[in-house]
Amino acid sequence: MQTELSIKNKNSKKPTQNFRKCFALNRNAAGFTTSTKELIYTLVSHKTEEPYVYDIDGNEYIDLTMGFGSILFGHNYSPLRNSIEEQLNTSWSVGPISPLAGQLAEKICQVTNTERAAFFNSGTEAIMVALRIAKAATNKTKIVFFKGSYHGTFDVLLTLKNHPMTNVAQEIIPGVTQSILNESYLLEYGSNEALAFIKEHKEEIAGVLVEPVQSRNPSLQPQVFLKELRAITAANEMALIFDEVITGFRIEMGGCQKYFDIEADIVTYGKVIGGGMPIGIVAGKSKYMDTIDGGFWNYEDESYPSVKSTFVAGTFCHHPLAMAASLKVLEILSESKG
Repeated sequence: MQTELSIKNKNSKKPTQNFRKCFALNRNAAGFTTSTKELIYTLVSHKTEEPYVYDIDGNEYIDLTMGFGSILFGHNYSPLRNSIEEQLNTSWSVGPISPLAGQLAEKICQVTNTERAAFFNSGTEAIMVALRIAKAATNKTKIVFFKGSYHGTFDVLLTLKNHPMTNVAQEIIPGVTQSILNESYLLEYGSNEALAFIKEHKEEIAGVLVEPVQSRNPSLQPQVFLKELRAITAANEMALIFDEVITGFRIEMGGCQKYFDIEADIVTYGKVIGGGMPIGIVAGKSKYMDTIDGGFWNYEDESYPSVKSTFVAGTFCHHPLAMAASLKVLEILSESKG
């Protein structure tokens, strides 16, 4: 049965139906129920401006999530648009590394108090790499994450359930098999029991992944817990990984590390820093970041990449448009802070 709202959005519904056979889009089936069937579609928009989104029916909306958290200054923000257009007129080729990539890495390290940074295409990719380099640097196999956190769509983190006795993450999503989850522990965020479990399993835990301020529960900000977690991980060769894909550059330039006065080993960023362009960033201590490229060395001497490295790659990881947008975001935030 058609509803007033679905009639209002008839031109958004039309392409949803027309392309459904060839276009597999999870948003167009999320939360499906027979009673709300006529309202399950994604708005199709050809125009955005500041806080507003305009659909192809001509309706105006306020975007409360601002591009799922990726737009900090409003849609179509002219300084960002101008920076992207300028870079587009210069080069948007991939393959060669843009001169902006090194500049951005340097600035990221400066504002986040990290030693090295690497670029990827999304927050999910950044999380994936962060866990990989934690395992590579520690030669351990297990990862801890917490209930209530959101870390993107990497398989080893896609569950809300753990085994009541072992805390091993449990299979709940088709396609994410138990064998993939067997190296993941899912614990209660902020609990003393979680701290005790991490201490007990210190010999096998490579890293502890934390969304310091959980996007699903932002009122929970357990600073004492986080400081104790920092002490435990530091004492037992475990990487403390802050997922700041959502929170990064919102609270302040230094993010949750600065806000809670806690220095993580690895930090992931995305969303806001890209100004609407796709990007993921892994930054952190050289001990962990060196597993990406073998570590620092010089030309014209006997130095060489001395750290055994893992494997990361991606054709679009240093896309010039994303680099230009991210540099502009940092410039704007730095000026506003001053």
